[in-house]
Formats: sequence, structure tokens, C-alpha cells
Amino acid sequence: MKTNILSLTFRKVDCPASASVLVGELRVDGEHVGDKYALNVHALAQALLREGEHFIFTCGCGVPECAGIHEGFKSQIAGDKVVLVGSLPKGGSMAFTFSKAQARNAVADALTAAKPLVDELGRQEEGGETVMGFPHVPYGYDDFIENLRT
Repeated sequence: MKTNILSLTFRKVDCPASASVLVGELRVDGEHVGDKYALNVHALAQALLREGEHFIFTCGCGVPECAGIHEGFKSQIAGDKVVLVGSLPKGGSMAFTFSKAQARNAVADALTAAKPLVDELGRQEEGGETVMGFPHVPYGYDDFIENLRT
């Protein structure tokens, strides 16, 4: 079974009516995945940490059903592998097998790299969501990165 490589980057999107946000871009083996949807970075990280159903992709408003997504990706963790299986209305079915360490470190590294901008944006609009799935609060963000690294 092929092991896929996960990468995560962020790009800043300026919003005229509110504070700017960081949009996560998920790539698997270098290919952008789910580019027609918003990436819930918190749900992605949770899928790498816990088995179950995770709504990794959603609507920009945060409600998956709004984008026609009625089932989340299924996460299975066995040994040093994480398998994510799911489908998107615009994208079809997909299944990925990741090295648990590689995938978790890729997400943790991306969150760490984005932290200075998250802090800056959080000062602009306290309580706003600067990264999908991560309301900007002073607690939790660093702890979450640490959980991914263990």
C-alpha cells in the first residue's frame, strides 16, 4: 500500500468587512485536495490523532451541510499509519494512507509557522476565528501543536 505525503500551508485572505483569515491548503503528494471547500484545520488535526468521523472539509461558514457535505472523512489509526477515507460532492471518493509521524508533524509545523500571524490577526479581532476550526484564544493552540508532536 502506497504511503502518501501530507503537506499543509496557509495563505492570508483579506476580508473587507472583517478581520483577515488564514486559509489552510491541504496537499497530498503535492496535489491540492478539496480546493472547492474550506479546510477545517482543527478537524484535520483531530483526524490524525483520533479514529472516527471528521469533517475535514466544510463550507466557508463552517457548516459542512451548507456545502453539500453530509459525511465526514473516516480516520483509522493502526501502528504507524493513519488512513483517511471519504468523499466530496465536487471531488469524488478519496483514500489516503499517511505515516502518522509525517502527517502530524506536517500539520504541527504549519500551525507553528502560522502562529505569529495568528497572534497578529487575533489582536485585530478578539474572539474571531483566524484559522478555520481554531477560535483565537490564548490557550489551546500551543497545546494542540504539542499533542500533534507526541
